[in-house]
Amino acid sequence: MDPSKVREGKVVQESNFSDINIFETLKNHDFSRSMHALTESVWEVISWKSKSRYDTASDQYTRIFMPKLFIISSLIMAFSYFNDKLNCLVHKRLETSKDFVQETCWIQGFYIYHEMEDHLTNSAFYGIPEETSKDGMNINGALCETKNRQKENQPHCRPMTRRYFLHYQWIPFYVCSLAVLYFFPYLIFKFGNADLISLVDYIRTGGFKDVDKIVNNYFNYKINSKLKMRLIVWFNIFIKLLFILVNVSGFILTDFVMGGRFLSYGPSWLRWNELPNDVAHNLMKSPAPKPGDYFLPSVGLCNIHEMLKNERATYTDEHKVICEISQNIRYQYIFIILWFFFLVGVITSILGLLHTLFTISKSLFWVYYPKFFPKKSLSDRVHSQLTLREMEYLDKIRSVDLTMYGEILRELTRFKPDIQTLKRFQTPNGCEMITLLPTAPLGDVRDVV
Repeated sequence: MDPSKVREGKVVQESNFSDINIFETLKNHDFSRSMHALTESVWEVISWKSKSRYDTASDQYTRIFMPKLFIISSLIMAFSYFNDKLNCLVHKRLETSKDFVQETCWIQGFYIYHEMEDHLTNSAFYGIPEETSKDGMNINGALCETKNRQKENQPHCRPMTRRYFLHYQWIPFYVCSLAVLYFFPYLIFKFGNADLISLVDYIRTGGFKDVDKIVNNYFNYKINSKLKMRLIVWFNIFIKLLFILVNVSGFILTDFVMGGRFLSYGPSWLRWNELPNDVAHNLMKSPAPKPGDYFLPSVGLCNIHEMLKNERATYTDEHKVICEISQNIRYQYIFIILWFFFLVGVITSILGLLHTLFTISKSLFWVYYPKFFPKKSLSDRVHSQLTLREMEYLDKIRSVDLTMYGEILRELTRFKPDIQTLKRFQTPNGCEMITLLPTAPLGDVRDVV
């Protein structure tokens, strides 16, 4: 053999390997860049930026934390959705068609028997009898076959009820959609609180802030009327009720789509967790099934029909296969975590409403029973003469810029040392007491020149 050809062949072979290595490198590089970009995008969505926000902490839990939790959960579920597959035990006759069987079972779903919940000792897996051919129950509660070998119905054997599961097909999309539901009340909040949002945005802009402009626009009843501020206060109470409704609705809606087994999932999991380890994980010894299996079983049955046709006749047969759905294991852990955060969301939203009502009640008590609240500081004396909405302005200014808060207090008291009336913004008809909602009885008012 010509050595030159050997060398040429070697060079060509090395060149081919070099091209393949370059291609693989570029491919891996593109994949790494894509994953990096995806990771950055996801991190931007789920990251929590510490800053002063327009709404309260109870509302932020619902409209920020919960949507981020739903997005993270749906991403984890999506990973299982695209990577995990059903694994089915098939008959030898179907061995060559195993992929078809598994794909078909994924599409049509799998099932367990509802009555098997009370027959754990006769179960191979939760909801599945030891003998899969026994799909019925007689009047004595014993398992039996609804059909004999000739495929004839057995009148003494009543078929058991099948409970189908297809949640793995759509559950990641449902969890992701909850993020929209939980963010919706904040959109309504922003619509009704444009004044507070514009005030916060103006303070955040940095640079020179005109204190006089803030006082003349937000604390001037000719521009920002008392009626408008009263309506906003009642509107925000409605928003608090809407946040409670969303949290409760999310809980109930999830229970509905999961077959009515989500509300009891948390308590049953806590009770099961108290059992000894050898009892909790032993189907024969446990007094009740695992909460995760009761909620979303990871093993189920699937029926596959087979048809054979030749020149003489057509033969049909039905195969009952056992399938393992590994993604349901992840869903069980994700939903138990979601259950506790659902509960915290309901409690937090209720506390948010109670805090708002307490603030309003305290302010009204301050107006009608001022002797119980000695006004020692400048802030106390100013707050006692403002509407509830104006007090919200000041509280928000204090949380964003403490220096600005002090300057506005001084601006409000520049022409009235005794803080009896804000004379600069009196109505043309005379002196008007600026009070909390509702308007307090007028007292002796001294004009300050």
